[in-house]
Amino acid sequence: MYDILIKGGRVIDPAQNLDGTLDVAINGDKIAAVDKDISPQEGQQVIDAKGKIVTPGLIDMHCHVFDSIMPIAVEPDVAGVRHAVTTVVDGGSSGEVTFAAFSKYILPTAQTKVFCFLHLCSFGLIPEPELKDWDEVNLDGMAATIEANKGIIKGVKLRLVGKLVTSAGIEVVKTAQKIARQFGLPIMIHIGDTDKQVPATLTQECLAVMEAGDILAHVYSGNQGSVLRPDGTIVPELKAAMERGVILDPANGRNNFSFNVARRCLAQGIVPTVIGTDLNHRCLKDRTFSLPVNMSKFMALGLDLKQVVAMTTINPACAIHEEDKIGSLKPGMAADVSILELQSGAWTLIDTPGETIKTDKLLMPVTAIKSGKVIPAEPVALPP
Repeated sequence: MYDILIKGGRVIDPAQNLDGTLDVAINGDKIAAVDKDISPQEGQQVIDAKGKIVTPGLIDMHCHVFDSIMPIAVEPDVAGVRHAVTTVVDGGSSGEVTFAAFSKYILPTAQTKVFCFLHLCSFGLIPEPELKDWDEVNLDGMAATIEANKGIIKGVKLRLVGKLVTSAGIEVVKTAQKIARQFGLPIMIHIGDTDKQVPATLTQECLAVMEAGDILAHVYSGNQGSVLRPDGTIVPELKAAMERGVILDPANGRNNFSFNVARRCLAQGIVPTVIGTDLNHRCLKDRTFSLPVNMSKFMALGLDLKQVVAMTTINPACAIHEEDKIGSLKPGMAADVSILELQSGAWTLIDTPGETIKTDKLLMPVTAIKSGKVIPAEPVALPP
């Protein structure tokens, strides 16, 4: 007998190379079985998923959920289970000074599982732009914070913006890398400077020192510091970094995604490793919306459904070294499941410069199952 039985959905689990009509059984907070034609009498609660897509719980690799402290942050469950996303990774909203508040007030309130990257700036992204000078960097404080919170902190965040990065350049990147490596963690680097202060060549310098597992956020940014040269070809450091195992994340957000850059990069083989949203209040209702909408955006750009599911399940699970617990529906894994519907219709998607594309397919969140708890989706907003 199973606590929950999800019947008749199209199960897509790239970690197991599964794509077919299957049933998923759950006992407690663990996946119990994935098989064909499990009798409905075997489930205490049966969820009819016929016509729906069933995936491992979706993972948003980049959002901002330091709600009520960071002015633009959303609640974890807005980025998470309300859009059928079971795990989110906060992209550096907190630093070593503010992490205690993040841990005390944000983590316990969320049904969604929350991990984070700790910002190199002691105060995180409060206020922006951060890192005015070296006085805002406390490596001893960072080390103590990471040591005490190894299960939650998955790396170190740095944005290539602001006064310190403009003046000190690659040394700031190397400083972030040094403290991260002390704990065997990656760095997450934001590229694209809307203020046009940081030299555009710093992106290439940064790519040259990034290593396997490090994360390049906003790979398709059209802002200063883009990965494209003036002639539309990619900078050679990007391809070399990708070949070394650097993780590429579009991290859409409000200001850091260009369809033009994305098309040119995709045409040259620069495909995302993961799909993060950079979700925050500035883009919740007009550009980014949710992780399922961003998955749909990349389908509109030519990727297939199985690719975008891999980019939001097993790939981010590996990026944060949680692949033994989440990212797959293997028996024994956490009972994190996303149920989606691929709807047909007509929608308009928009990027940072205001360019639009039309799509006739949109992934809609239906249900999240988080650690064995069924949570109906409640989308905040949808594209027009």
